[in-house]
This record gives sequence, C-alpha cells and structure tokens, in this order.
Amino acid sequence: MRRAMSESVPEVPMASRKVHRECPEENNPLNVDLNAPPIDPRIDKIVNDLTNPKHRDRVPGVAVVVRKDNKIVHLNCYGYANLETGAKTRLDTVFDLGSLSKQFTAVAVLNLVINNKLSLQDHLSKFFKGFPRYADSITVEDLIHHTSALPDYSAIFVESRRAEKGWYEKAMATGNDWYPQMPIGKKEITNKDVLKWIATQTLLPRPPDTEFEYCNSGYVVLAELVARVTKKRLGEYLKEVLFDGLGMEATYVFDETSRFSADAREIVNHARCYNRMSGHFVPVGYTPLNFITGDGNFHSTIVDLAKWERNLHELEFNPVRELLWTPVKVKSRKKQNYGAGWQLLNDKYKDEVEVKGRLVTRKYERRAEYHRGIWLGWRSFIARASRWPVPEAGKTIDPKTMESLGIVVLSNAIFDHEQFTTCHIAQEISRLYWKKDNIMNKFNCAS
Repeated sequence: MRRAMSESVPEVPMASRKVHRECPEENNPLNVDLNAPPIDPRIDKIVNDLTNPKHRDRVPGVAVVVRKDNKIVHLNCYGYANLETGAKTRLDTVFDLGSLSKQFTAVAVLNLVINNKLSLQDHLSKFFKGFPRYADSITVEDLIHHTSALPDYSAIFVESRRAEKGWYEKAMATGNDWYPQMPIGKKEITNKDVLKWIATQTLLPRPPDTEFEYCNSGYVVLAELVARVTKKRLGEYLKEVLFDGLGMEATYVFDETSRFSADAREIVNHARCYNRMSGHFVPVGYTPLNFITGDGNFHSTIVDLAKWERNLHELEFNPVRELLWTPVKVKSRKKQNYGAGWQLLNDKYKDEVEVKGRLVTRKYERRAEYHRGIWLGWRSFIARASRWPVPEAGKTIDPKTMESLGIVVLSNAIFDHEQFTTCHIAQEISRLYWKKDNIMNKFNCAS
C-alpha cells in the first residue's frame, strides 16, 4: 500500500522528552521570558501595515511567534481581542484554531498507531458497525489523508433540509455575542449527529484511495474513532498524551460536554470573533455546527502553539517525522502533497556560497509543512520550513548544515477578502530571514 504498516513504526513519543525537560519548573520549553519576550520591530511593522494600514484606534487582534533554528526570535500580540470592551490581544488570549485542529486530531490517531492500539490499514467498519458497506474499503489512513471519498457533512446538512442554503453566510452576517460567553443550547449538533448523517449516504462518489479531496467529515470520524479506542473524549486523550507534556495548559477542545465557569480562563481570555462588512468589523460567532470537533474546534494561545511548533522542530531527525509528513500516494501512485493535517512542499535549488574567498555553486534541498485555519472570522496559519545542502551520494543530512524557520500567526478577524492575511504575514516574515524566493513564498495566500 502507500505507507508502512503500524507494526513497522518505532515507539517514539509525539511530545519530545527533550523539550519537556528543558524548563520543568515553569513548564516553559521556549527559553524566553514571557514577561519580556523577544520582539523584532520589522515584524511589528509587517503586521501593523497588513492589519491596520489606516492606523485606526481599534482593530481586531493578531498574535505571532517566529522561531529561527533553535531560538524564538519574535513573540508579540497586536490589536484587540474584544473591540467592544477594549480588551487587547495578549500572549494568553485564546483563539479558535479552525482547521489547524486537524494536525492534533491526526497526532491523537498516530499516537495510537505508534502504541499498536490500531493500524493505519484498519478499516472504518472495524469501529463503526452501522456504516454502509463502503466502510469495509475506507482505512484509517484514508481518513487522515483526505482520500476516503466521504461526503462533506456540511453539504449533507443542507441537502437533508436540516439547514437552508447560505446558512454559513447568514451566520457571517449576523452580529451576536457567542464568544466569549459560549452558552450551550438545548439541542446542539454534535459529532454523533454527523456520524448518523454520513451513515445515511449509502453510496460514495468514487472508490476510496483513488483521489485526494479535502474532507472535514473524515476528521470528525477520526475524533470519534479516538474516543471509541481510548474510551476518552478527543480533548481528554490529547491532554493526557500531548498537551500536559508540552505545558500547553491553555489548549482545549470545545464540545457539547464543555462546562466553564464565568471566570474560567477559557471564557475570560477568549477573543471575540469578527467579520469585516462594509469597512466595519462585526462580531460573529454562532452556528449550529459550533460543537463539532476533530476537523476544528481546538482553542489555544500563541504561547501554547509556540511550544507545539518548537516540539515539532525537535522531531526534525526523529522517525516520527516520516509518519507525520510523508506525502500520501493513492492507488494510481500519484503523490498527494498532504500528510496528517499538513500541506507539504519540497524542492531543490542551486545557490552561490562563498568558500575560502571564492563563489561556489551548491545544490540545496528544502521542504515545508503548513496549514491554514478558517472558521467564521477566525484566521490562523502555521508554517515550518527547513533547507540544507544536498549531501554527497551515500551520505545523510548533516544536522549542523540545516536551517529552519517556524511561524505561527493567529487572528480573530478577516482583514482582507483578497488575501489570507495570516498567511501573507508569514510570507513577509520569511523574507526577513531568508531570501524572497524561499519556499514559504510558494504558499497560495489567496483566500
């Protein structure tokens, strides 16, 4: 098939032990003073120029962290978490991550694979007995890599007449105060409802493992798969195997069982969400699908995501890298540049470097992992890239020659309908540390 079976994967923890031990007293692996974090004025200018070009008194917020090699070189926040109250965006401001959530759902599943609790080649029917016969053909790996051919649950939501066409656009145009109070209604749609919807679709548009098609339904199914294998909700399991180990104390999954007091940090620190309409920012936040998890609904801070991205950097030469970021191949052997909740890029190029006083042309290789998150007005982006001289035949990459850059940008509003602003910010930042033609500039930031 496309990738090695789970039995061949070494047992390596997803959360790097090395990172966790660096600063156990403060549970802060970043090695930065959070009361006086490193700030690059050039990045401040990039963010302010892209999000507040007219220098308004109040605009929604952005939070940014940048890692260059082993060092955090920038950690700062901008704008407002709540325009109405005047609460500014801070390092502990909580954002909805949108589809950045998928990488955590994938990690939960892969951790079960690593520990031989399930196999990537297990079929959907093994865990969900009520599904149609096509469940015998869909594997766990298909779900992770968007090759399952499952129908999108939001389309079923409309086609089954449970919602009118344009329900999402209506939510985007309806001002409300769902965040940060997050009240729970009497009957919210949950993952279990989504499973029932999917199970009513008796036919697939094509066989599984033949085409890549981005599919939120697959990640909802994965969230429920984790719950059935572990007997714990997705958020509980990840807190135990990942978040606690990395000190990601502010990261959580919001579902129909969540109960927060009015003074809980999940409420007090949560940013409000804004859509831009006719030049004004309008608070939005509620839809009937707000409690569905796996494909989205992870909430976190820029500091927690800095810890997560730093941990991924520690896995650069770890066997887990192959499990996370190997491009998937469908049955036609066509490679799809996607792996476990991440878009993937890689290429080779030539560059002139000075060696002993003269210019020498050398071959380099580079790769990137990135993903965007979208839900209502939330816009998030994570990007990691590395580059290194191509080693001589028969030799492996020398870690000392590898350069690496990691960038996370979180926002609670839509700033530009033509450009995905958080992606654009990441690209502009990459040009400060690498040349303009670096691999991050190949990302498509069109919204």
